[in-house]
Amino acid sequence: MKFFPLSARIVGAILMLLAFAPELTAGEGDGVTMRNGLMMMMKHGKAAMPMDEPVTMTNGTVVAADGTITLKGGREFRMHNGEVMTMDGHLMKGGAPADMEPVASPLGTPIRNR
Repeated sequence: MKFFPLSARIVGAILMLLAFAPELTAGEGDGVTMRNGLMMMMKHGKAAMPMDEPVTMTNGTVVAADGTITLKGGREFRMHNGEVMTMDGHLMKGGAPADMEPVASPLGTPIRNR
């Protein structure tokens, strides 16, 4: 009878650990990245080949071959060297999540907000 409470605690501890397991980082999955000003497709965390056409992420975000990110609502941003966008649409900078900020034109205004 002492076996059941002990095993229940062990199972509970394992479930708690799984709940707090780290999320996928940029270096572990598929997506797109900008390297030296060139957009590259990523497979298993490694740059695989140059992008030659826009890629649509599962959340509706579209990444163009020039690094322009167009959100589902129409707002546009530009990727910078070292940034990665995972296929689920999360922008990562150096393996950590990054904020999406509007691209500034030389006049200091976003490229386009629809």
